[in-house]
Formats: sequence, structure tokens, C-alpha cells
Amino acid sequence: MDLEKLDNAINELHNQSSNLVEFNKVYSEIGKLKKDISDNLISLEHNNSNLSSIIQEIKKHLDESFKQLEKLESVLNTRIKEIYEDNKKFQKELDSSIFSRLEKHKSDIQLEIRDEGKQIQRVFESTLTSSFNSMTSKIDKRFQEQKKLYKKQNVLILLLILLSIVSIGIHYFIK
Repeated sequence: MDLEKLDNAINELHNQSSNLVEFNKVYSEIGKLKKDISDNLISLEHNNSNLSSIIQEIKKHLDESFKQLEKLESVLNTRIKEIYEDNKKFQKELDSSIFSRLEKHKSDIQLEIRDEGKQIQRVFESTLTSSFNSMTSKIDKRFQEQKKLYKKQNVLILLLILLSIVSIGIHYFIK
């Protein structure tokens, strides 16, 4: 009986030592995971600080770019105003120059316009006359063609009537 108890105690110790080995393996895995998590946390903190510095750098560059854009916009607006004013001056000068030139050459222009109007009228009349003549000849040609067709149709109708009379006569005569 003591041996049995001893055997049971040894088996119990063996089971517990197996459980302890398994527990040690799990504990060592937990230790590795803890170290990995700690390393990842350190890496994340490092990357986060790097990202923060990059964000600060980007903000700095954006602020500088915005200031440069504002300066460029101001210069551009000034330049646009100058160009607008120059344009207004040029337009006034051009208007006065054109007006004085038109007044100076008004009678010459009126004569040229009248001459051009007469020439256009002549060209239009000759074009209209030639178009009318062409249309008249085409209409006459079509009329002649229609007349020929009418004659052909009359001949065909007469032939049909004669054939009908002959066929009726033959039919009557046969009966």
C-alpha cells in the first residue's frame, strides 16, 4: 500500500512536472509576446515622433507656400490692374483714332460703298437672270418630257381599249 501511494505520488509528480513544463513553455511564449509588444510599442512611439516632425515640417512648408501665394496674388492683382488701366487708355486712343480716320475718309467710304452696292446689284441681277433662264429651260425640257409621256400613255390606252374590244369580240364570237 505504501508502494502504491508512492507510485501514485510519483505519477502525480510526473503529471505536475509535465504541466509545469507546458506552463513554462506558455510562460516563455508570453514573455516573447510581451517583448515583441514592447518592441512594437517603442517602434510605434518612434514612428509617431517621426511622423509628428514630418507633419510639423509639412505645415511649415505649407505656411511658407501660402505666404508666397499671397504675395504672388498681390503682385498678380497689381499687374492685372495696371494692364486693365493700360487697356482702357489704349481703347480710348484707338477709339479716337478710328473716329478721326473715319470722319476723314467718310465721303470716300460712302462712294466706295455705293459703287460696291451697284456692282453687287449687277452681279445679283445677272445671277438671277441666268438662274431664271436655266430654270425656264429645265421646266421646258421637263414639260416636253411630260408631253411625250402623255402621248405614249394615250397610245397605250387606245391599244388597251382596242385589245379589250377585240378580246370581247372574239369571246362573243366564240360563244
